[in-house]
Amino acid sequence: MQSPHPIAFEQASGVFMRLQSIIVALFSVLAATACTSSNMKETAPQSAQPTDDSGADATTATDGSGPTWHRDVAPILSTQCARCHYDGGLGPADFTDLDTVRALAPAMVGAMEDRLMPPPASDPGCQDYSGSEHLVMSDEDRERFASWVAADMPEGDPTDAVPAEPVKDTLEDPDLVLMMDNPYLPAFTDPANPGNEYRCFVIDATELGGRNIRAMAPVLGANQMVHHIVLFSVPSSTLTEDMLAPGGWDCIDGQNVGTADGMISAWAPGMLPIEFPEGTGMHFEADHQLVVQMHYFYGGSSTDGTSDQSGYAFHLVPEGEPVTPVLLAPAGNFSFEIPAGAAEYTVEDTFENNYVPLKLLGVFPHMHDLGTWFNARIRHTDGSETCLVDGAYSFDNQMTYQFREPIVFDSGDVLDFSCTWDNSEGTEPVRWGERTNEEMCFFFTFLTL
Repeated sequence: MQSPHPIAFEQASGVFMRLQSIIVALFSVLAATACTSSNMKETAPQSAQPTDDSGADATTATDGSGPTWHRDVAPILSTQCARCHYDGGLGPADFTDLDTVRALAPAMVGAMEDRLMPPPASDPGCQDYSGSEHLVMSDEDRERFASWVAADMPEGDPTDAVPAEPVKDTLEDPDLVLMMDNPYLPAFTDPANPGNEYRCFVIDATELGGRNIRAMAPVLGANQMVHHIVLFSVPSSTLTEDMLAPGGWDCIDGQNVGTADGMISAWAPGMLPIEFPEGTGMHFEADHQLVVQMHYFYGGSSTDGTSDQSGYAFHLVPEGEPVTPVLLAPAGNFSFEIPAGAAEYTVEDTFENNYVPLKLLGVFPHMHDLGTWFNARIRHTDGSETCLVDGAYSFDNQMTYQFREPIVFDSGDVLDFSCTWDNSEGTEPVRWGERTNEEMCFFFTFLTL
């Protein structure tokens, strides 16, 4: 298992009443469905990355010559980097433009070598997930780009260009689109978080009430500023007058709507729409509203005066159609204390499935600014293990990892999970809490029968 070597370790009991109640609720809605298949995948080392679809050696062009822009480099950047770095995108500069890349190439090589770019994500060698080809760069592709830069960045033959496969991050032909009521102009005035703003907005979800969601994806108003979105389902009775104001509210210290109970999705650039298997769906309560937590990022003078009016699109299960419920269950630990000065502090916890066989569809790991690593895996009753997620963590690149195939979490299996933080610059211990100067350790897991 690829993981940090903690300087301290805590085995804690955690709080799982919510997860237990969700499993009981699922069982009460439907008769237990026996899961007879197994989806066990042994842990792969961190170096196991998505393979090169061309089948060619990643550092050598197919004709034996060195890499060129059109044939080798442009496809890498279009796949790995253009989810943010395009004309009008969130990231600075357009990495689909040769002249731009040539000017920035030395800095790009350094960022790739230091694993700063692309931003950290779960290792698909642990468990592959939808869109991993856009989120994780292989060592071979890093070497290929560096070789191209060292060879003075030849353009090559334009006829060798490989058509770029776009990131399909929107929902085609949605049944319902719900948007923020009014445009919002970020101020970026928080001196403790320069260039960042966290704003929460209530979106009227009357039309969604009582329906089952089959798929969902954000509709971005100002994609050059939207860094990530977290979506919540919130009882209408809990919303205050301030929350219902057109300009929303500052929620960098927590959205105050019940993190563990209300979260239904999280999105970051490059992530594909959340799509549940045929015959399943996530129920949205009739007396609830949507709350979107928007993370806005200042993209320079080109975004000055730019307002955002984002929302979410949904595919819905037809009314009256039988549906197996999908729920987002939070497995987490609440009792940790990260010592001041601890560079790598890990808390590990477990949850045993003493109920019915379940299928896990995806996981959203969540910590705050100090988070550096996450890992979750299943220990099966036969002694085997299935890795779910494993990777370096970035608060600025949170996302839901949708497994390409459902993972069996059988009765008697145990979920092991761990969070690692870096509090080396801290002068005080850090405990669980909603504020960003406090911490969390959650694995929000989509599950069904």
